Amino acid sequence: MTVAQNELVRDPELATRLGLLPETAGFPFGRYLTDRSQAAFERARLERLETLDALVRTARPAPGSALARNLDTVIAAHEAAEAVLVSGHGAGDLSVFYPYVADHMRGAYLDVPELLVRFQPMETPEDLDAFLARMAQLPGALDDERRRLDADARAGVVPPAPILLRMQTVAAAGALETPDTSFLVQTFDNLLNGVSGLTPATRDSYSKQMRTVFTGSLLPAYGRFADAAGKLMESAPAEPGIWQLKDGDRYYRAVLAAYTGTSETPDALHARGLSDVARLTEELDAALTEAGLVEGTVGERLAFLAQQPGQLYEDSDLGRAALIERLSSLTTRASAVVEDQIGPVPASAVTVSMVPLAFAASAPSAAYTPRTADGRNPARFEINLTRMSDWPDYSLPTLVFHETLPGHHLESAMTTENGGLPLARQLIWNVGYGEGWASYAETLADEGGLYTDDPLGRIGYLQSMLLRAARLVADTGIHQQKWTRERTVAYIIAVTGLSPEAAGDEVDRYSVWPGQAAAYWIGRQRILDLRERAQRVLGPRFEPKAFHAAILGGGPRPLDMVEADVTRWYTEAGR
Repeated sequence: MTVAQNELVRDPELATRLGLLPETAGFPFGRYLTDRSQAAFERARLERLETLDALVRTARPAPGSALARNLDTVIAAHEAAEAVLVSGHGAGDLSVFYPYVADHMRGAYLDVPELLVRFQPMETPEDLDAFLARMAQLPGALDDERRRLDADARAGVVPPAPILLRMQTVAAAGALETPDTSFLVQTFDNLLNGVSGLTPATRDSYSKQMRTVFTGSLLPAYGRFADAAGKLMESAPAEPGIWQLKDGDRYYRAVLAAYTGTSETPDALHARGLSDVARLTEELDAALTEAGLVEGTVGERLAFLAQQPGQLYEDSDLGRAALIERLSSLTTRASAVVEDQIGPVPASAVTVSMVPLAFAASAPSAAYTPRTADGRNPARFEINLTRMSDWPDYSLPTLVFHETLPGHHLESAMTTENGGLPLARQLIWNVGYGEGWASYAETLADEGGLYTDDPLGRIGYLQSMLLRAARLVADTGIHQQKWTRERTVAYIIAVTGLSPEAAGDEVDRYSVWPGQAAAYWIGRQRILDLRERAQRVLGPRFEPKAFHAAILGGGPRPLDMVEADVTRWYTEAGR
């Protein structure tokens, strides 16, 4: 519990996102924002080193036991964090790492408003006080990150100019908002009206407090942040690539190891990605030819298919509603595959919705968020509908299978419903495990016959696989092969058929999150390799449900530990 409580004290916003109770976290976290100062960054690293030392000196539980798995997972997370954060720049926790303090997808200027609007409880007067307490701390959080960006810049760590431009644009727009146009203020007012037991005078007082902080402190802080991003552009590298940092090669190898569990060199991963792209391109060529699409490259034919009648949903409220309805209908299609290959479908449901427009500019194209521990927020799958052209109908089935069943929602819900994970484990999410499983789930859906009567949907599946492999090429291309942004965008377009806008968003994401994009393909392949090994050992005694239980039963953990658990299972099953 001490490990978990220490992490939550460092990151009270995480406690809110998880939906924990104050007594579980050990303090009233809902009143505090995460400390984003340089001192907090350095203190966290030193405290985690002390924790790691204590963990490795802990008496070893029985090999293969749940206690051993829990201890080893927490140790591995601390070791990975130290290997990356020893660089002294950027940001990170026990799960994810970023070379820059903030970027176009994350940072206090984006994360805290979203936290307050979407996760902060607003049911009692005490909740209102907590909301306003966090609001009052937000300007300071922006200033802390601004100062850290400047400090990192003096050490030669500056986000690429295209990223800083995106940051400046969003922050500058935030500085020009008014209480009447602010989604944050308007949401507060709406929720304020739902709190019972308040007199009109008290409601008015809360509303005035909100506006005083918003106009007097927050808007100027957004302006300072935007100005700082603009100034940093003067010294920013024109192109992405962690290789430009003095510790870039070491940093990149550390994040690759943290996310994928592999010790392969970036060169070897790049070559693997190119080989897999070539193989998948041949498979897609055959599938497209069978569908009557024979002219042009595979990428050109995929782009052409996306524009055909019946593929694109209308860019209107009606069109967006129709697309969401289509996604919702697809969420139940994989139930038969789940029951046949894994076991009972999770009892908890997942909602499907579009990303709120107020957060769409910084949101990923699609994302899954687990149900909060307090049950206040259900599990949700959200899709970014800023550009309706990003979502041709043939691509939607695989997207749903990745995010819901048998992908992220299945993995998350099974972990929750099976229980047994201590709080420290609940704070750690292994990217290679989670994204590897969700990508493997796409293949499981294909093998389960979900595209038998949907040849275009299977083309969407193959395109998704192609994008996973191309991401491995692009990630290593940017951060080790010194590819330019233009070259990488052109590569994604040519290989996968994505639009220039969608490809640009993909590349900007890889630029600020080195190594993460590689985890999808490497994790999926690792699971497939384990399955093949188990099938060779067990032959006709191989049981898919038992194999998947060996993977999912242990919860999020490094892929080396998944391999050890699977090996132990098929060794015992083969006796």
